[in-house]
Amino acid sequence: MVAKKREWRSGRRSVATKLVQMTRHLVVCEGTETEPRYFGGMKDALGPANGRKIAVVVRGSGRHTLDLFEHAEELCRIAPDPYNHVWLIFDKDDFPSNEFDLVERKCGEVSSSSCTFHALYSNPCFEIWPLLHLRYTTAPMDASSCQKGLVDALKREFNVEYRKNMDGLFSLVDSRRQDAISNVDKLDKHHKSIGNDRPSTMNPSTRVGDIFEELGPYLDKGD
Repeated sequence: MVAKKREWRSGRRSVATKLVQMTRHLVVCEGTETEPRYFGGMKDALGPANGRKIAVVVRGSGRHTLDLFEHAEELCRIAPDPYNHVWLIFDKDDFPSNEFDLVERKCGEVSSSSCTFHALYSNPCFEIWPLLHLRYTTAPMDASSCQKGLVDALKREFNVEYRKNMDGLFSLVDSRRQDAISNVDKLDKHHKSIGNDRPSTMNPSTRVGDIFEELGPYLDKGD
């Protein structure tokens, strides 16, 4: 009788170890307080998935449009481990339209099969994203009127006084994230119908919700 080969003696295992590929995400915000606090809340909500299945790094920069893009590239160059996704969070505000629009093109140019850059712009400002969780609007606005709209909506819906740099904004509105995503889709169709095809002309609009295409499943189902 021929003895069966003992795989453990040859250094092999009969069952291959399943390797789980972690994806690494860098979130680089134009602001140093409001946006990093929001995405910090998202990071906290990811729970055990963050660090096990994904790794999320949030950075506030105080830089804008093309400076923000270049800063993100530098952060990638000096990072000890490569990122799979780089998310740029920036506003239109009063910045030149050509620079604002160019960030999206630059992100497309540097993206590769191993790392994707995403231009998560908001026009006029970041507050349009939480506002769209609570109501739909196509009315063009500046940053101050957008912030006032969010103040009024949060007061009406949650009896909460909104202020810049507040903690807890993510957890406060996230239960209505699907409403926001639906409202963003309707806004995109609205702008297309009237011929707006550049980020700088699409007021109001935002791409912040795109990050949840990657991270939403970890938030909605847990680890």
